[in-house]
Amino acid sequence: MTFQIDQLTVHGVAVLAPMAGMTDLSFRRLCAAEGCSLVYTELVHARLLLQGAHRSLQNVEVGADERPVGVQLYGHDPAVLADAAAWVEENIECDLIDLNMGCPVPKIVSRGAGAAIMRDPALVERLVRAVSDAVSLPVTAKTRSGWDDAELNALPVGKAVEQGGGKALAVHARTRAQRHEGPVNWELLAQIKAELSIPVIGNGGVTTPEGALAMREATGIDAVMVGRGALGNPWLFGQIDDLWHGRPVTLPTPAQRRAMLVRHLAVAKDGFERWATRNTTRRGKTAEGRAMAFLRGHLIRYMEGAPGRDGFRARLNELLTVEAVLEAADDAWGWDDAVRAETESLLAAA
Repeated sequence: MTFQIDQLTVHGVAVLAPMAGMTDLSFRRLCAAEGCSLVYTELVHARLLLQGAHRSLQNVEVGADERPVGVQLYGHDPAVLADAAAWVEENIECDLIDLNMGCPVPKIVSRGAGAAIMRDPALVERLVRAVSDAVSLPVTAKTRSGWDDAELNALPVGKAVEQGGGKALAVHARTRAQRHEGPVNWELLAQIKAELSIPVIGNGGVTTPEGALAMREATGIDAVMVGRGALGNPWLFGQIDDLWHGRPVTLPTPAQRRAMLVRHLAVAKDGFERWATRNTTRRGKTAEGRAMAFLRGHLIRYMEGAPGRDGFRARLNELLTVEAVLEAADDAWGWDDAVRAETESLLAAA
């Protein structure tokens, strides 16, 4: 199954949500390999990107094995966003530019960016138009259902995105006030899909293939966006695609779970080593140690269901090498020599 974002054909029905501190290149690659049809970078500050900030440049690194990939920018100044988008198009081999209009984090909202933008649909249209005029890549936006329950304006915001030249809209169908908790407004998603001519991608609360299918059947959306449900669980994308097409859904074996963890650790370590500078390895922290620290949010998710999860969590801050993480994971899950041997076979065959 496919859908179109302007001239870009997206093969599949499950896409990865941009998540700050989570959707780096290493994780996106794993998700793409497991059937994710479209991935996004974590949000990147447009002005800092233009200033050449080290972390911003690292965040827009993409790989040929993860495409199609969108670079997500945030900011509230049309000229700055347009310049940043033009820089991305010239320097990064990506497939679309996405504008963040849904981040609820106070330090971003207080600057007039993220979810604050959707309080002004006229500004939404100006921002999308400025970026659309600056690049030839498709421009999309990600927003929320509204600011709070008294201000549910995702529909006029979606129309503003479309009128500004936007080619697709992703809607986290919770309000800024809800952040990531509480009910997801499927009725509003269905209304937005019915009234817009551009593709609508539904987001919010999707943690199982059954949940993804239920959202689509109830709303008619073109695709489902998965966020936190994919953390520690990149298999979810393939499972969603299987259920969508009537194929049996399978769960990962212990060896498959361990092999995924090994791959994630290795790719993250490689990325931090490539981007290491004197400043980023100060105070005796190695690139490997920084990579393991960066992955903590992922690592605890890989332990969901493990008998020794609490013990793993207690040791988490001390796990600063790939070897230490794997040893702790083996302890938490009770993975024995047989699982480790099968892991090696899977990795060798990949």
